[in-house]
Amino acid sequence: MISSIFALIILFSLLITIHEFGHFIVAKRNGVKVEKFAIGFGPKIFSKKKGDTTYIISIIPFGGYVKLAGEEIDKEKFEDWEYMGKSPGIRSKILFAGSMNNLIFGFFLLIPVFMIGTLNYDGTKIGEFVKGFPAEKSGLKIGDEIIEVNGERCRTWIDVTLKIKDFTKKYKEKPVNIKIKRENRILVFNIKSAPYQVEVNGKKETEYIIGILPKEKLEKYPFHIAVVKSFKEFYNICSTTLIGFKLLFQRKLSIKHFTGPVGISEIAIKVWKVGFSVYLQFMAILSINLGIINLIPYPLLDGGHIFGLLIERIRKKRPSYKTLQIIQNIGAISLILFAIYITYQDMGRIFESNKIRFK
Repeated sequence: MISSIFALIILFSLLITIHEFGHFIVAKRNGVKVEKFAIGFGPKIFSKKKGDTTYIISIIPFGGYVKLAGEEIDKEKFEDWEYMGKSPGIRSKILFAGSMNNLIFGFFLLIPVFMIGTLNYDGTKIGEFVKGFPAEKSGLKIGDEIIEVNGERCRTWIDVTLKIKDFTKKYKEKPVNIKIKRENRILVFNIKSAPYQVEVNGKKETEYIIGILPKEKLEKYPFHIAVVKSFKEFYNICSTTLIGFKLLFQRKLSIKHFTGPVGISEIAIKVWKVGFSVYLQFMAILSINLGIINLIPYPLLDGGHIFGLLIERIRKKRPSYKTLQIIQNIGAISLILFAIYITYQDMGRIFESNKIRFK
């Protein structure tokens, strides 16, 4: 239990500190005075002033912030060493630096993941059967490599999963056509699906499956190959995140699939128990996601401020204090409501899963 709490503290405090350090270092390099650099919230347990900056560590480790000189928006004139005294371009650099740090940190975390070793699907090979389901007695064997599903080529296990799922969703009564490679032979099987209860956001839903699971293998690489693998994985994570937002805007993905701090904490504890490599991989994914999400052009997020600075640069005029206050208030209220909804959803899902588990 103590190690799990430690894992949570490291996860949240490190990702936020990395983010805030990006703002801190770029502000310093561009001549903006940094008044405070704080890790955590609540009562202080450490405080030291060095130069213009007071460095603070507080008792609640889940958070942190950077206080820049001249962030106030209700002044008419600003000094050159104040944040608001800088050009929109420099202010944008300072804002962008937090997300950039998270993206870079996420990439570098992936390198040791590939060096320590990570479990991946062994192509499209079958590794296990779900007991009591059709595939178990169909004639398929562990190690069979799936080539096609219903005549469509499969190159990854995700291809296999999606093609079976799409077919059984439309045709519950029709058998799934599976073409496999076994040693030097090509074999074809027609397997009818069966209903299977799955848990989605704490609720039970019925899917139709044939009952096959992927074969996994431990992949470990030397440093130079791990770097190349990390670039590819970094691209995949970014791409998946952006596709997720695209599907959300197209209403093909529900907001119910989002996870907040409570849900992330639950997952973090689980991956910590699985192993250090998996924990690092989860931290990398989270850091990259945090970097991307913070760049969304929405009030209070860094992306929202950057978008506002773009408008300021085009108009060559700073928005009024009243306008900024209205925008920030709308952003704050909507983000608080969203956070409450996500937390409520996470708590409900955890409660339901525990209730089902202990029945």
